[in-house]
Amino acid sequence: MNNDPLLVGTDSVFPNQNSSSAPTVWEEDLVEAAQQGIPAGRGPMLTLTKVSTNDQFLPGGAFNPAPEPAPQCVIVNNIRTTGGASQRLSASVIAAGLVGGQFVGGVPGARGMGAVGIGAPGDGVRGLSVGDGPSGHGVFGLTQSRSSTDAGVCGEAVTGARAVLGRHTGFPPGSGTLNLVTQAVRGEGGTLGVCGEGRTVNPDGTPAVASWGVFGKGVTAGVQGGDGRTGGIGVIGVSGPAFVSGGLPFTPWAGRFDGPVRVRSVAGAVGDLSVDGSLFVSGPTKASVLTHPDGSQRVMHTVEAPERWFEDIGRARLRRGVAQVEIDPDFAAVTGIGDDYHVFLTAEGPSDQLFVAERTPTGFEVRGTSDIPFSYRVMTKRAGDRTGRLEVFEPGAGSARPTAEQSAPAADAPEAPPEDDAVRADPGPPADWPDGVPWPPEVLR
Repeated sequence: MNNDPLLVGTDSVFPNQNSSSAPTVWEEDLVEAAQQGIPAGRGPMLTLTKVSTNDQFLPGGAFNPAPEPAPQCVIVNNIRTTGGASQRLSASVIAAGLVGGQFVGGVPGARGMGAVGIGAPGDGVRGLSVGDGPSGHGVFGLTQSRSSTDAGVCGEAVTGARAVLGRHTGFPPGSGTLNLVTQAVRGEGGTLGVCGEGRTVNPDGTPAVASWGVFGKGVTAGVQGGDGRTGGIGVIGVSGPAFVSGGLPFTPWAGRFDGPVRVRSVAGAVGDLSVDGSLFVSGPTKASVLTHPDGSQRVMHTVEAPERWFEDIGRARLRRGVAQVEIDPDFAAVTGIGDDYHVFLTAEGPSDQLFVAERTPTGFEVRGTSDIPFSYRVMTKRAGDRTGRLEVFEPGAGSARPTAEQSAPAADAPEAPPEDDAVRADPGPPADWPDGVPWPPEVLR
């Protein structure tokens, strides 16, 4: 490099240590060299290669006086001195650490780094993509590892900082510009586009008090699943095993909503709610909403009972004082009705007597003193139903806990033991916890 005729803008003697009057600038102008007839070759302007070993003995058997367990190729420091005190503003380390793999000459299993940026304070590494091209990335990471623990880009944070932060600044709030494709963070994958995993164990080995795999917070919605144009399920929640945190047991919900929930019909998609298991409602109202002719919405409430009943309603008529009523075969098939069911009769004309004379799994016989029409109501329990009256409900158990039916009045329930305030004491959220987000254990209980 010394006396290189292609170096311009500085003394060609390397290194140029006298840079107080003007900074050192290296510029290799191949175009200007060609115009002046100076021979020039193709290739990189600068190649730095460091060869080292951590072996105790060199090839040939000589003792290695300078083994390097963690070699570094290039270190660049940006230092400011103020009042005699030095402060490192930024630094960069290129080709640092041990590169694993004997074919590179490193130590197998040891990980190396191609470049390290240090901001003190500031951004350690910042990538900028300028222009309006469709394929420019500010930072691009690629890994050829087949390990599921490796990543093209990996961010790590300590003491409450964010490991990875994506921010879209093209349309600030209040600009009046609506752009549905502005995305601060986007994940595209063959199986999972974005995968978030909350920590279950702290770095010191203690169980984590609480963690979230993915946390969303937004003006319109914190998390949206699906766009209404592609197939698949918008959101899937899978419950895990029960766990204990802070000495308290927690229920492994597949999904939880703290507030009103609405399932609506939009753009031809019918907002039906299908539940394969049991549905338990702790609120006071279970109702349907109907439209009144005046345009208002009116509420129709359900009828509730301490046991599970199926019922069917119909009409029949006495002829010569007798009526044979057949139970709907489909109703009998799905309920498994036997001969122990209830029939409630209502005469629809003058009658001195109306009663059920016989019951079978396929129908019942009604007798009376007049040939009149009547209405009936059949009620039966589900076949094989083992639940009792007013079951004890345990949240998260999957169903109400059945209790044995008793002919005698039940004894008074024992009083619940007082809660131990010391056990349920909670230190409260950290200082950087998001506003408006409930803090455990209220969130997970």
